[in-house]
Amino acid sequence: MYPSLRFCLLPVVAAALVACGGSDSSAPPEPVACNETGPYACKTGETEPLYTFQWALNYAKSFFRDFPDTFGGGLDLNVEPVHREGIKGEGVNVLVVDTGVDLHNEDLAPNADFGISRNLVTDTSDPYPVGDDPDDAHGTAVAGIIAAAQNGKGVMGIAPRVKIGGVNFLQNQRGTHAASLGGAPWSEKADIFNASYGGSRRPAAYESEADAFTPILRSMKKLRGGKGGIYMKAAGNAFDGQYCGLNHGYYDCTNPGNDEGAREPNAIVVAAVNAFGEASSYSSSGAVVWVSGLGGEYGAAGTYGEARYNDYSGPTIFSTDLRGCDAGFSRKGARTAFLRGESQRGGVPDNPRCDYAYMNGTSAATPTLSGVVALMLSANPELTWRDVRDILRLSARKVDASYASASPGEKIPYGARMDLASNTLGTSMGSAADIREGSVAVPIDLGWQKNAAGAEHSNWYGFGLPDAARAVALAKEYRQNPQRSRKQDVQTPEFEGVAVWQLKPDSNPAQVDAGQPTRVGAFPYQRVSLIGTLQGGAQTVDTFQVRLYGQNVCLGSVGVAVRSPSGTVSLLKLPNDHFRFYGVDRFAHFGLSSMTFHGEPAQGQWQIFALAGNPDGPLPPDVTHELPDGSTEVEEAAACLSTDAQGQPRDFLFAAEARIIAQ
Repeated sequence: MYPSLRFCLLPVVAAALVACGGSDSSAPPEPVACNETGPYACKTGETEPLYTFQWALNYAKSFFRDFPDTFGGGLDLNVEPVHREGIKGEGVNVLVVDTGVDLHNEDLAPNADFGISRNLVTDTSDPYPVGDDPDDAHGTAVAGIIAAAQNGKGVMGIAPRVKIGGVNFLQNQRGTHAASLGGAPWSEKADIFNASYGGSRRPAAYESEADAFTPILRSMKKLRGGKGGIYMKAAGNAFDGQYCGLNHGYYDCTNPGNDEGAREPNAIVVAAVNAFGEASSYSSSGAVVWVSGLGGEYGAAGTYGEARYNDYSGPTIFSTDLRGCDAGFSRKGARTAFLRGESQRGGVPDNPRCDYAYMNGTSAATPTLSGVVALMLSANPELTWRDVRDILRLSARKVDASYASASPGEKIPYGARMDLASNTLGTSMGSAADIREGSVAVPIDLGWQKNAAGAEHSNWYGFGLPDAARAVALAKEYRQNPQRSRKQDVQTPEFEGVAVWQLKPDSNPAQVDAGQPTRVGAFPYQRVSLIGTLQGGAQTVDTFQVRLYGQNVCLGSVGVAVRSPSGTVSLLKLPNDHFRFYGVDRFAHFGLSSMTFHGEPAQGQWQIFALAGNPDGPLPPDVTHELPDGSTEVEEAAACLSTDAQGQPRDFLFAAEARIIAQ
């Protein structure tokens, strides 16, 4: 039985990585015109008592700057210049699709909009979560990162004048996804939808009868009067080695591209960066990542998460919590004094009612960018979903430039080669040149790559970390020059078949009409093989997609890479991922997407490769989970072998399709 969607927040454990400079908030700000009125007009979050902990908004003056073991060399979102202009999200509606939201929290109540909210358990407009699970505070923390008011209390949201709503979708997922994403009278009024959840252990079907989500996501393009609702999607927190049988996290064992909410072009998939300016140790990586937000690390030690605890130490993102010390993340018995409501500064308690907390994860990184998008829409409400996506890319800063050559230990770099016979990682760096017919080792990451359109993309960071001031300036430029706006939808053709592989010409264990075989013989494990090619036309690439079918094929041993006519290579799926742990050998309409080629010319021959490891090698060890009640649960790895009970190659069917979604 597969789990339902879960939020992208983490408990205390997980790997760190390299640095970059931040915005200089210590320099005197230049005077700017401001039309905001009221006691907080054109002021930054320095008016709020907990702002010193909000390093994502002001890195240079952060409380954490005095703790070099957990802080340094990073950067913030550069929002203060925007706030000094008085642009703080006014006129924009944001819906947090999550566990529910405590809209009565003192820092959310001024911006609360019950008209765009729903409780899917009680069928009321108050989205306060039902039950007493501390993790139900997740949605309230997400909401505060975006929309905590500037009122002299607690923290400040990145867009402190937006209208914020919530829906406890994660507490009642049965038949409620469409309504939660703009398909109901209450949700259709939202401009931005924050989805800090996701994940799937099964090969998620794409564009088939089993795919109920893609039509929902495409229908979101009709919202906002046809300009499109903005769908901000967390990449996930699966950058660890347990399901891959590794001691460290070297690559993402549960590719975010397998998430049903991540494959469409209008899904803005967000990874996480920590206070060192590096990828957060847990942040999922993959070719679907568009940009990165700020998510921090684990904040497990010290009073406010400032002390070093292990390799994954460092501050998280401070925000709002469920009210009271008997609910939410802040409660008696929590791991730090701040979370227990016991912290003081200058003899004054700073969280006495436990109304504030902090959290990490791509769950926290995603709302940092939902807040930035709210600032953009406040400056220019006419931006389409494509404009928003473009501006985030154009305003993004490259971080951690040489991460692929760094190592978490054991002298194995993050861009190491994987030996396809032994399924092990070596100490030498791989490269795009390893992706060729007959190769027996492949890179697990290619680092930052400049594509033929001049855009730099990384599976870890997407196009980088957006700069809010630059993003808002671009939003204004689009308003002054409407010709820059992309009002038309992307062009999505049907998938084209590129390959059918079978053991024998007349064998077909799946009993489906896949077409004439293009390759006959045993499945080519332990090597790189050209699956097939796709001819591109005179268009510009938005997204490249591959869709796979298999019967008696060990999906967890099969990776997928694509080379464009311009020579750019993208790793869409790595071999030896979590599907190997689960022994998956049947899949249909399994879709993968890549944003790496965005902006490249499509004209020419595209090559699609299988990067096949060894399914017969040792299985990953069992994985043990600690349950909320303190007990443990053990998951056992399941075998998928290349041979049948008689030791002969398994009769199999493998088919692949591909397409280019054009701009």
